[in-house]
Amino acid sequence: MRYNRPLLLLLLLLLSLSGMAQPSSQNTLIQKGWDALVKDHDDEAFRYFFLSYEKAKKEKNETDMAESLLYLGICSFGSSYEKGLDYAFQSLNIYTRLEKTNPDVGQVGRSKCLQLISTIYSRQKKYAQAKPISREVISILESREDKSGTLGLAYSSLGSLYEQEQLRDSAYYFYTLALKDFEKSGNQAYLPNAYINIGESELGRHNDQNGLDYFQKALDIANTTENKQAQASALLAIGRWHLNHKHKTEALHYFQKAHLISEALSDKLFEIMTVEALIELNEKEKNYFETSQLQKRLIFLKDQLHSLEREKIVKSLEMQFEVAEKNRKLALVSKEKEVARLTNYLLAICIIVLLTALVTGYLYLKSRNKRDRSLLKTKEALLEALEKQRELEEIRFQNDLDHKESQLSAITLQMLQKNELLTDIKSAIEHQQPQSEQQLIKMVNRHFEQNNNWDDFNLYFESINKNFYTRLKQLYPEISANDLKICALIKLNLSIKEMASILNISPDSVKTARYRLRKKLQLAADENLTSFILSV
Repeated sequence: MRYNRPLLLLLLLLLSLSGMAQPSSQNTLIQKGWDALVKDHDDEAFRYFFLSYEKAKKEKNETDMAESLLYLGICSFGSSYEKGLDYAFQSLNIYTRLEKTNPDVGQVGRSKCLQLISTIYSRQKKYAQAKPISREVISILESREDKSGTLGLAYSSLGSLYEQEQLRDSAYYFYTLALKDFEKSGNQAYLPNAYINIGESELGRHNDQNGLDYFQKALDIANTTENKQAQASALLAIGRWHLNHKHKTEALHYFQKAHLISEALSDKLFEIMTVEALIELNEKEKNYFETSQLQKRLIFLKDQLHSLEREKIVKSLEMQFEVAEKNRKLALVSKEKEVARLTNYLLAICIIVLLTALVTGYLYLKSRNKRDRSLLKTKEALLEALEKQRELEEIRFQNDLDHKESQLSAITLQMLQKNELLTDIKSAIEHQQPQSEQQLIKMVNRHFEQNNNWDDFNLYFESINKNFYTRLKQLYPEISANDLKICALIKLNLSIKEMASILNISPDSVKTARYRLRKKLQLAADENLTSFILSV
């Protein structure tokens, strides 16, 4: 069975893109930022790239400006697609202008910007927009000798897009072109991901042994280059191969190795993928306890990932504000010195001639007017920053709401799985030794008590559906606690069978409880109970 294929393809594409455009200029700030980016120090990298852009802008060096903006886009889109696209388009505009004066630099830089834009569109699931952009990159670079690896990345991008459309032959064709390009350039950083893509395509073509061979090649290169992210991806692919061939012991071995490596990585997407793989394996083995523990870990990791993304956005804004504030203070000091110099000069001239004094006054008023306009712009910028902060708060609130909904779903699923498991155990004991296992049956029955589970369920349910129970009690005082449980499960749109399993009663009992609830709610015969509960 293929596993979370779109997420893996986008993740591999992101890993390749992080090395897409090694610094081509002698700009030391970009080189420092690149070194920090390779080490996963995103905040430090962003600072160097931003300082490089400010320096190039001051020196009016368009080549360095375009390159700095490109790296700002690569560094930013992991936490904000919009910012990544904004920087990419700014860089693209400059490279397009440079094509007229320096065609080689302009065309290569433009192709890198286009590939970055295609990658971001792919992550936003705008596949129809991403495909023609990658094709344009290929048309630009196929006729020239490309050493940056951008051509191979464009091939890989097209391969993943065709994979999304289930056009496996086309995907395999472009993956093969990408692999040839990477092998030709001897780029060890891209080869593991290229081999994994080819291996997955071979599995889709039912060439299972070829697929395993490519996965092993990817792992060998990742081990040689000590590329931990590529090691985790290759181990996951090999483990999936064994799981699909019923080699569950070998699959567990590779999944555990991948998980051990991914725990030390700063990018938690890798650990999320390994935990998901372990959950799938344990579900097939019916290791319900281990599955439950892994699901808790998965919820924690996803929550942590959301928190890290929010922190990256906040840190990015703080850093930009800090740099802008320093530049503003330097500009103010420079203006103050200039005003002092002009004032002294004008005072000396005023002693000699009155006309010069009048000119000096005019210049002073003009300078003051310019400063007022500058202050006005600063206020406008502050208002804009406050608006952006409000938008970030709304995003954080939505993320928190989504997280609570996922926790509620997890609790409901755990309650359902727990009761199903205990029911199976009870049934097995009753069929084998009903007289000698009475004590064990009693013990199992005690585990059906779900007060704690219902407490947790009610806590998360009320946090999402504010005052739901209170409104029902106010409208219908005769409604009981069990009736409220039925209402909550109906609100979650569960089937009668699922409700029966969670409440540990028979489906007929659920139907009877629903009938009594309709009477207490005074519903007419033609009124739908589920629609009424959902409207509360």
